[in-house]
Amino acid sequence: MALISGVSLLRSLMGRGVASAGPQAVAALSTSAAAAAEHLKPSNIWCVGRNYAEHIKELGNQGSAPTDAPMIFLKAGSSALPPGPLPLPAWSQDVHHEVELAIELGPDLQPVRGAVALDLTARDVQAKLKKAQWPWTLAKSFPASTPLGPAFPLQGVDVAGLHLHLEVNGKVRQSSPTSLMLFSVPVLLQYVKAHFPVVPGDVVLTGTPHGVSKLAAGDVVVAQVRSGERVLSTGTWTVK
Repeated sequence: MALISGVSLLRSLMGRGVASAGPQAVAALSTSAAAAAEHLKPSNIWCVGRNYAEHIKELGNQGSAPTDAPMIFLKAGSSALPPGPLPLPAWSQDVHHEVELAIELGPDLQPVRGAVALDLTARDVQAKLKKAQWPWTLAKSFPASTPLGPAFPLQGVDVAGLHLHLEVNGKVRQSSPTSLMLFSVPVLLQYVKAHFPVVPGDVVLTGTPHGVSKLAAGDVVVAQVRSGERVLSTGTWTVK
């Protein structure tokens, strides 16, 4: 694949110097880097709920925590939003941020790229829907409800060794290692592919850690996926 070969080329060029590699190699590297940094454009966004124990506790959902299988729900691919202005729905007064690791599936439905993501949730609407025993779609899949940061290649990345980080107006609200997931990324992907009509380019959101809270007009949200000291994906959104 072009993405994988580009990563290999990068390692090669780092070893012998870009200038000595020739214009064709440099052009190939630029093309690969651009492809890796593109924003995800999924047809479907498959999401997992209640995949971090502390998040389950903070919302008082201990009695309905998933045990035998992950809890999956679907968001429209058209709800994806690149970094920039972030509009909130006028019909909700309590939209929460939920930072997550997004995984993109390639042509063979294997994970190829990751990105930072926000699973925005109209919490007040969700509470009413849960009380009425209705689906959560209105609270989860409204326009611009899935901000996605730039993608990074997953080759050589330990997805269980990453760190999710989110700040609002310079203050940390969510910060947690992905190792705390109740269902690991491989388990989630296997389950989603076995039970749903997944297609290449689909994105799987892998759950949010604790610290979710309300967004307000004027807030500046910075979300990141980190690997040690490296930032693999970062997105900035300004709430309108």
